[in-house]
Amino acid sequence: MWLKLFFLLLYFLILFVLARFFEAIVWYETGIFATQLVDPVALSFKKLKTILECRGLGYSGLPEKKDVRELVEKSGDLMEGELYSALKEEEASESVSSTNFSGEMHFYELVEDTKDGIWLIQVIANDRSPLVGKIHWEKMVKKVSRFGIRTGTFNCSSDPRSFPS
Repeated sequence: MWLKLFFLLLYFLILFVLARFFEAIVWYETGIFATQLVDPVALSFKKLKTILECRGLGYSGLPEKKDVRELVEKSGDLMEGELYSALKEEEASESVSSTNFSGEMHFYELVEDTKDGIWLIQVIANDRSPLVGKIHWEKMVKKVSRFGIRTGTFNCSSDPRSFPS
């Protein structure tokens, strides 16, 4: 009899512990722990720059970590959830690529025929350098890709039939 009572109590104890465990997982996923403050002093220079980019603030002209950290502190409290989402966004934006159109048909196939979204196309004239430099283009691609805008480069030199010089 005592053995049955012991196993019944053990069963309820295990159920109770499992319920609390799954509750903690749900709290974590919904952001209960995301409201904790993070000290910017403990973050790397790259993470601080990522947070500033996500907040829409420029950091050019700030060569030292101390200056960037002060700007993060002045722009508001840093929550753990904001840091997590900023780092996830940075990882996602690193994998974003721009399409290099091989010619007129490739361009029409992806942009004109499908009409599945908004495109930002950099057109490079025959035997000319692009108006937007490579580094600035890559930054622009990262920023507009957050909004679902697809990007591509059409070099007229690769398809002289569509744009004669």
